Amino acid sequence: MIKTTLPVVEKQIDAEGKLAVNKKNINVAIDTSLFAEERWEQNFPHNAKNETLFAYIERMKAAGTIENKAYILSNLKALYCFMEGSDIPDFKSFCQLFDLADGEYLNELIEKIKFVFEVVLNGSTGTAKNS
Repeated sequence: MIKTTLPVVEKQIDAEGKLAVNKKNINVAIDTSLFAEERWEQNFPHNAKNETLFAYIERMKAAGTIENKAYILSNLKALYCFMEGSDIPDFKSFCQLFDLADGEYLNELIEKIKFVFEVVLNGSTGTAKNS
């Protein structure tokens, strides 16, 4: 497994009744083992009946949808299958870690998704860049 972090957002109402936003990174590991494919089949059977997880990512990359904010849920589905971490018990909890209302944060998240997909498609962090 390859250790990395994911940018997440926590929101709460403070004592003064104002919205407090806390952006932070959580520790995760990128799991490129066969278990990623198992998560894909178990969590997204509709997608898995048509293509493997890696084929799904390659198709999205070729179509240019990884950078497109309209496809963020599709990207998160694939990302979830590669993520291991104590803050990620299930897909619902995983999705709740991200705030799509903040454009700057969303750009940061998309960059991280691109980085993880580059790592898993290349099979090595030696050529992947986290830009």
